[in-house]
Amino acid sequence: MEDESILLELHRRITEIDQLEIERKRVEEKLRKVEEKIHMMFDEAAEVIVIVQDRQIKYVNPRVEEMIGYTPKEMIGTSFAQYIHPDDLPRVAKFYLQRIAGEDLPNIYEAKVRHKDGREVPIEIKASVVQYQGRPADLAIVRKVVVKSSESRDAAGNR
Repeated sequence: MEDESILLELHRRITEIDQLEIERKRVEEKLRKVEEKIHMMFDEAAEVIVIVQDRQIKYVNPRVEEMIGYTPKEMIGTSFAQYIHPDDLPRVAKFYLQRIAGEDLPNIYEAKVRHKDGREVPIEIKASVVQYQGRPADLAIVRKVVVKSSESRDAAGNR
């Protein structure tokens, strides 16, 4: 009789484990589909979207190539600092570290990055902390800032 109850309990637990495994697989598949949708939205965004964790670029969408000439493949795994203009690097790095530490600071600011061909590209960064693979990361939405030439500003002022 005792052997029978042990076998029944063992069967119940195995069935429970099987059900949990089925549920885990269902949740993982649902998560995979959500991640695919997010990546698809990021890939199609009009702005550059970049995720930085531990100072390394973990994700950047294809729009970056239009802005600074590098492909996502070239950038992923590299330090974000190598793309920031040297004049702006101390400030941008400080903001990054403060934001990751949870300090309150402006989440929108301007800076310059270096294009692959060497020229400066003025940008606006909107950054916030997110969880990425279970750890804090910086999610930045970056857009090019259109700088009007002095001639076009003068012409606009004379109207």
